[in-house]
Amino acid sequence: MSNGTSVYGVSTGFGGSATTRTDEPILLGNALLQHQHSGVLPSSTKKLEALPLLDPIASTSMPESWVRGAILIRMNSLIRGHSGVRRELIEKMSDLLRENITPLVPLRGSISASGDLSPLSYIAGTLIGNPSIRVFDGPAAFGARQIVSSRKALEAHGIAPLPLASKEHLGILNGTAFSASVASLVLNDAVHMGLLAQVCTAMGTEALSGTRLSFHSFINCTARPHPGQIETARNMWNLLEGSQFAVTEEEEVSIKEDGGVLRQDRYPLRTAPQFIGPQVEDLLHAVETVTIECNSTTDNPLVDGETGTVHHGGNFQAMAVSNAMEKTRLALHHLGKILFAQCAELMDPAMNRGLPPSLAATDPSLDYHCKGIDIGTAAYVAELGYLANPVSTHIQSAEMHNQAVNSMALVSGRATINSLEVLSILISSYLYALCQALDLRALQSEFMDGLVNIVSEEFDAAFGLSPSEAAPLKIALFKELKKTFEETSILDAGERMVKVAASATVIIVDHFTGPAAKEESASSLSSLPRFRSQVASRLTTLLDQLRRDYLLGARGPAPASRFLNKTRPVYEFVRLTLGIRMHGSENYHRFANGLGVEDITVGGNVSLIHEAIRDGKLQSVVANIFS
Repeated sequence: MSNGTSVYGVSTGFGGSATTRTDEPILLGNALLQHQHSGVLPSSTKKLEALPLLDPIASTSMPESWVRGAILIRMNSLIRGHSGVRRELIEKMSDLLRENITPLVPLRGSISASGDLSPLSYIAGTLIGNPSIRVFDGPAAFGARQIVSSRKALEAHGIAPLPLASKEHLGILNGTAFSASVASLVLNDAVHMGLLAQVCTAMGTEALSGTRLSFHSFINCTARPHPGQIETARNMWNLLEGSQFAVTEEEEVSIKEDGGVLRQDRYPLRTAPQFIGPQVEDLLHAVETVTIECNSTTDNPLVDGETGTVHHGGNFQAMAVSNAMEKTRLALHHLGKILFAQCAELMDPAMNRGLPPSLAATDPSLDYHCKGIDIGTAAYVAELGYLANPVSTHIQSAEMHNQAVNSMALVSGRATINSLEVLSILISSYLYALCQALDLRALQSEFMDGLVNIVSEEFDAAFGLSPSEAAPLKIALFKELKKTFEETSILDAGERMVKVAASATVIIVDHFTGPAAKEESASSLSSLPRFRSQVASRLTTLLDQLRRDYLLGARGPAPASRFLNKTRPVYEFVRLTLGIRMHGSENYHRFANGLGVEDITVGGNVSLIHEAIRDGKLQSVVANIFS
């Protein structure tokens, strides 16, 4: 400047107006901030006369976390020495972070090329103490803190406003810090969603009595070695180690023995590595891209400190961040899609291998427990599909056609945060349902043990066969009654057990009337009605007692724990740490105390899980599993 060299943004106008010239760089910098302070923010924080459609602060301004992240990233860019700013400026930005003074920044208005000009101008306005620029200040609290003038906040914290020198106005503004900040915050949570989706898939395999063998290394490494598929399959294989609910070994059976049995899991479980793996790859690639962006100089012009050369270029173009966010948002949708498919299978008695409809712990005629979740998750995944559409295809020419192509990276990041929020709600709903399903599996396991004992006792009492003659017949009966039990989950207990007991008829009649039957065997059939009646009655009583024990706490707050292994920490986090118990006690007591007295709402419990996902508590549990 002292040599009179013309430098963009220091002696020239901006963008399409770079044809103008001036030798007053400080006034030029003020003019830059003046025209960029054009965003829409609430004029007042006073109580409104009319009820707004949206919260005035939340709908027009950025959350403080985004702004603080942007300040940090911009400092990291400026400190590289390519932007021609003073160290003092960077230290003043550090003061804002240390004193928790956060500029009130408009949510909208950036096309993210030339950088996030307008949002960053509010940081510059705060540094100089512009009285028209407002900030969040005061003690941290839930929701918005006190909003005051930047000048007042600086004075309160003993920080002197900083008059900006030549090039510093532009040095603050001409970068991608807000886009990179939002992208970084998104990806911090998105990678956790990728891990949590794998944990939920493993738990879903357990809840649906699925097989671990879908995740075998021969399928997912030897035969098809995509890195994301390898990682996902290995994770789920390890997560299912030691599970008593998942099938861990495949037995060879004859065609006759295999009749009517689903030979393999459905796609939402069986192809999870092939479906989730590519999303993991995209998320990790996005992390790599945004990490580079956070450690780059995104400014124009750039100064080479070694040669003194001023370079005019376009590092403010944030398309790298846009692409990272587009693929992240699509990955979040795909994660939601597969988890939704698993959740729908879990609710449906035609597909869930014997679980009751809507995961009702009591008679399904008066218990529709997860039906609202079944509907809600469909809404969530539909919204994820809408949000997955690209933002960058809607780029418009801007600023006298100088910015004819731009990135819309900040808008894409905002859309991805919306996707992240929706996916976290969907996962919360699914995780809630999974814990209920695992408890029901534990209950059913005990019921099946009881069924074997009851059928054996009643069979011996009714028919008096020798142990050697009775043994193969009992095995056939156990298999048939279990099959009927799984196929009749839509019925209330009494009617269901009548059908379960009745399913023994053909096997018993065939035995006593077949070619190998003894002449006196036919008379034994007179005991069949009593056998069926006793079995039905005792099984009904057993199921009722187990429901009581599980729902009223006799089996403890986490009754499925003993059947789980690697996934147990997540299950117990929901049951023990969050205190969300198995659902159905109100239904068991037929709402004797009214609605909402014994149980909080289903949504209230799902909300507790959602909060644990968003505030990071569940993240540490999941991380410890993989460590």
